[in-house]
Amino acid sequence: MIESATGLRPRPSARLTILVVAGLILITAAVRIPLLRVPFERDEGEYAYIAWRLGHNELPYRDWVDQKPPAIFWVYRAALTLPVDPIRAVHFAALLFSAASACALFFLARRFMNRFWPFVAAVLFALLSADPFAQGTAANTELFMLLPLILSQIAFLKAADNPRNVLLMFGCGALTGIAIAFKQVAAVNFFLLIALYPIFAAADKRWRNSLAFAFWSAGGLFAIAGIIGLYFRMRRGLGELVNNVVTHNLEYIGAMTWSDRLQFCSETVAGLARAETLGWILSAAGLIALIVAGKGKWFAFLAGWLITSMIGVSASGYFFPHYFQQLLPPLALIAVFGAQWLSELRRWRSSWVPGALFSLLFAILPLKTLWPFWFRYTPSDAVRKIYPGNFFAEMPEFAARIAQVTSSEQRVFVFGAEPELLFYAQRVSATRYIFLFPLFGPYRNVREKQIATADEIQRAAPAAAVYVPNDLFFNPGSDQYFTDWSLSYLEQNFYPDTWLIKESPTVAELVRAEPDSSAPAEGMLGALLVKPGNRQ
Repeated sequence: MIESATGLRPRPSARLTILVVAGLILITAAVRIPLLRVPFERDEGEYAYIAWRLGHNELPYRDWVDQKPPAIFWVYRAALTLPVDPIRAVHFAALLFSAASACALFFLARRFMNRFWPFVAAVLFALLSADPFAQGTAANTELFMLLPLILSQIAFLKAADNPRNVLLMFGCGALTGIAIAFKQVAAVNFFLLIALYPIFAAADKRWRNSLAFAFWSAGGLFAIAGIIGLYFRMRRGLGELVNNVVTHNLEYIGAMTWSDRLQFCSETVAGLARAETLGWILSAAGLIALIVAGKGKWFAFLAGWLITSMIGVSASGYFFPHYFQQLLPPLALIAVFGAQWLSELRRWRSSWVPGALFSLLFAILPLKTLWPFWFRYTPSDAVRKIYPGNFFAEMPEFAARIAQVTSSEQRVFVFGAEPELLFYAQRVSATRYIFLFPLFGPYRNVREKQIATADEIQRAAPAAAVYVPNDLFFNPGSDQYFTDWSLSYLEQNFYPDTWLIKESPTVAELVRAEPDSSAPAEGMLGALLVKPGNRQ
């Protein structure tokens, strides 16, 4: 049954808790270890590239354009120091964060669920967060954001129980600040907790304590922001940090129409339904159960968390599947509470029967989705299934050819949005724009940025170029100066070395270009172009 935030009830023994935590770590590892070798997608490629360049005393935003907050680059940088290949290293870091998040969710669920239901919630989270069709195999920002976000909820509840403990209040805000340092939309969680504190606070001095919580938690949040800001200011990159992470993202959000938002949302939800349908149904039952049981505090907490997570998911309007991972912690908690409530509607001969049945039901859909990715698909097959129409599986081989025709001192210009090529090849970009999306769209000073980028490329004198265009670069609604300049620059300065040819809707092959050959008439996805002195 649900307990109040300040109520006392028996706790599981320390030994049992240790066993549960160990079990969650093992389950998360078992789910994710078979997925460690799935090749990088483009977002992972940008994080990995910038993390690699951090080791050369370079700075995000100042030296390399990106719109994500900086914490993801530091985690990737730490992962790349591991003594395994980079793809496994980064995905192993994701495994560690996922396991820690599952354990944190277990401890959070123990505050209002009895028996083994917190364990079920944590296992459900571990399974759904690894769902390939939620792009759970990738080490994206949401996956890392969730750990400090869940810990901030635990700190919030403890602060409500201990209104004199300003350290808990400060820690709650600091954890939220760390979550924001992974992804900006975590900020909505801070406002949720400020609104919830008066509901959970004891009646005695409620508003005084609520003001104290708002003050100290804001202090923790701004402490994290201040540390990050000071780091970039000392390295003369604060202005670029603000322009990329704040200003550009506000313009990015405003560029999406409502019709496009609805289309993207419906397409993504249809894909997620294969693993999450039962969770959605039982979460509806869980919300009803909270109302029926008169548990207003916990309804406000869980429903509020779900709503703010929805705001975070929908902020940009693109509704990429990995955005929906932000919903998983409250969804898992509410769904499992719904299962607990339904299991108590009738008498069972054995108390473990309803739990076992619902646990099995929870596992069926995610396991059905994961099964072929564990036992049937190669890593290349897996990435093709997850990202149809993209050719991430071919990028390592493509990058190997780039490394073969260039030296480590030479720069490479990628006319496209595939920074993983630069990382795989360990070659430095000829421009700060390691992917070109920020140069195309309804952003301020686009023409000036395009002209500056063209000048930067000419100064860098790249020895090779990769042509992997995106439709956005040819959209009549976007400024086409840089597209026209790039096509002319490539034609005048480079010769084809390798073609990337589509064999099927999901598979491509690399074909060496014959001297003085022209582009293939059909199926050409991209090309590696080299200067005459680099042809081999």
